[in-house]
Amino acid sequence: MSKTKNIWPRTFTIKNLMAIRHHRKVAAVSLNQVVLEKCNVEQNALISDHALLRRCTIGKYSIIGRHASMYFVNVGPYSGIGEKAMVGALPHWPESPTAHVFPLYHEFGFCDDRPWPEAPKTSIDADVWIGAGSTVLAGVRIGTGTIVAAGAVVTKDIGDYEIVAGVPARRIRMRFDDDIIERLQRLRWWEWPPEFVRSNIDLFQRPASVETLDELDRRTASLRPSLPPQVP
Repeated sequence: MSKTKNIWPRTFTIKNLMAIRHHRKVAAVSLNQVVLEKCNVEQNALISDHALLRRCTIGKYSIIGRHASMYFVNVGPYSGIGEKAMVGALPHWPESPTAHVFPLYHEFGFCDDRPWPEAPKTSIDADVWIGAGSTVLAGVRIGTGTIVAAGAVVTKDIGDYEIVAGVPARRIRMRFDDDIIERLQRLRWWEWPPEFVRSNIDLFQRPASVETLDELDRRTASLRPSLPPQVP
């Protein structure tokens, strides 16, 4: 039997460069032991040290923390994945004779090279924060504006603007009142031109009060014709 070998590249490879090649303002990908396999990293996203990503799309300005592992995940813009989080976690096939992965992964020398097992896509919407050490199972959708507490295990879909924690993760509370959530969903600020967000950064440094959103509405009036249609 052949020796166990590590075939996963652990350096800043050509594949990593290809993942960000389409963007004029490229993403920031750490030079230290990052793996990007069949990934697309959008404008100004940040991939930190020792991250392992396969078949993922990382939206603009999103952050992937150190030692995070992700498989078949779409991450929306302005989201953050904390250190040592696992997103798109696959089951270990409990119906099989063994819970080990050696029958599927040729690195262990028992079987020929073969593609990774198919898994449902995991969706992380815009402006989501997933805390350090969290686990999100494959196929789950996490809604816009949601916060997942550190160490949580997400086993089912989560709606917009929830705060969840625990094993399995449960809603602790909503981030905002219903009227604030409805206005944020209608504004869809994460689709605005980055230059406009930058020029109005003072409003993103305040609590999301009615007064803050009123001022955002006022300032976006001239920009509105060029923005994506608002959600009714």
